[in-house]
Amino acid sequence: QLGAQTTDKKINFNVKAFPYADVHMHASFKPFNSRLTGDYNMWDKIDHDCEGEISSMFLNGSKEVPKTSQCHLEGLARGNVRLGFLSLTPLEKGSLDVNFFNEKKKGIGTMACISGIMLEKMVGKDETIDYYADLVENIYFVERDADKPHYIDGVPYSFEIIKTSSQLEKVMADPHKLAIIMHIEGGHALGHSLEPNDISSTIAYENYYMNNVDRIKGIKPISDGSLRTLEYPILSLNINHFFWNGLSGHARTFSNAQNIIFGQNKGIDMGVTKLGEKVIKRLLDKEHGRRILLDIKHMSLETRRWYYDYLHELAKKGDTIAIVSSHSTVAGLSWSDKEYLKKDNNAKDKNAYLYNWTISLCDEDIKEIHRSKGNIGIMLDKNRLMGGLAKKIYDETVPGSTQRRKVAVKILWLNFFTCVKAINEPSAWDILSVGTDFDGMITPFEFYPRANEMPDMAADMYEFLKNPTDLFDMPKAEVERLMFGISPEEIIRKVMFDNAYQFALRNLPK
Repeated sequence: QLGAQTTDKKINFNVKAFPYADVHMHASFKPFNSRLTGDYNMWDKIDHDCEGEISSMFLNGSKEVPKTSQCHLEGLARGNVRLGFLSLTPLEKGSLDVNFFNEKKKGIGTMACISGIMLEKMVGKDETIDYYADLVENIYFVERDADKPHYIDGVPYSFEIIKTSSQLEKVMADPHKLAIIMHIEGGHALGHSLEPNDISSTIAYENYYMNNVDRIKGIKPISDGSLRTLEYPILSLNINHFFWNGLSGHARTFSNAQNIIFGQNKGIDMGVTKLGEKVIKRLLDKEHGRRILLDIKHMSLETRRWYYDYLHELAKKGDTIAIVSSHSTVAGLSWSDKEYLKKDNNAKDKNAYLYNWTISLCDEDIKEIHRSKGNIGIMLDKNRLMGGLAKKIYDETVPGSTQRRKVAVKILWLNFFTCVKAINEPSAWDILSVGTDFDGMITPFEFYPRANEMPDMAADMYEFLKNPTDLFDMPKAEVERLMFGISPEEIIRKVMFDNAYQFALRNLPK
């Protein structure tokens, strides 16, 4: 089995020996979007260059832009990440269609830096983008290498796209196989760009969009001129991503500097539209085609509240639907707290240890996910995991130092333990996972920049649990109480693998 092995003989527990899961990663993003400039596949590590200040501005002013693939499949195998929820997301026109990218080839270089993809031209300059056609091509790209051997150190590995829970069990029993579960990030993926003309309220667009919903549910052929229907499930889908898609409002993602460059204002904090309501209800319907769960990450607070009310109506009829938040950070506040309801901007979390923008989960979000037996994946973007106070402590440490490494672990655990505190029951530990968002244009901690380092992260997190300390403003005694007598070994297994695996088994077709 790949990955370094470290055994604690005293308790006979090997934190690096069991498989790991990542409930949100983008292993196909770089190779698929770079397909016209090189013959890449998902096993390949892609290295890229960075240029200019636009790139660092995009990533919250950070100079630590990842310059290599974070979750290519060989990296997953070497990091023993055997279960991966693969997020497919077509590049949005808003991410590409900005004035800064008009200067000769600088735009292509900047996009290569911030996203890791190499383009022949700035596709955002096209009048419209057919996102659904891009999505289907991406699906075919993933399928191309499924079940084919890839040799690592002379040993053949392969991945399977998971159709059923029984198939997942069989794949996980083979140490040389990876299990890939399909996910779509962004409702835009089933439509097309709405700039400069927003036609999302027209009957023609509604018909076009709803037809694509039926296609990914497996009801209709996947595309025009094809007789083939999608034979495996899209387990979950984010209605929202970065920009307006005509379905519902999104939470603000971009920092002040990023917003100046890219613009994200249209749709921010709005509720759900009439089309959005129809889409959500069709996705969740299980009488016609496969049910697709909704991922609430990127939803505006108003949309989330509407969604929970709708799920409560269904629950009264005996239909409890799992809520997903696949790559999350945690605010540590109620949605009625004035600090949470303040306008999202760079000053908002200045005096907080956690990232308290409304894109972060509030206490009510966490309780709804727990009630539904859903899943929360804590992401690994350090700029989203910590508020200003934690960032100050982190930045005061020496890069690469043991001290900084310990602060990084505390930041991670603060997000997990804040979820547990919101629920205040031992079963809170059953809904928590890791959803890295690797290759999703994030700024990772320097110690865990790729899937390869997942065993190191697990080992560091385990060491904290064996000897807990204060988590910033959460006292040691509270940390120990929130473990509810569950052993460090069991907690680390739950968050690193078991919860994601059990969630998949519960929600995949049998």
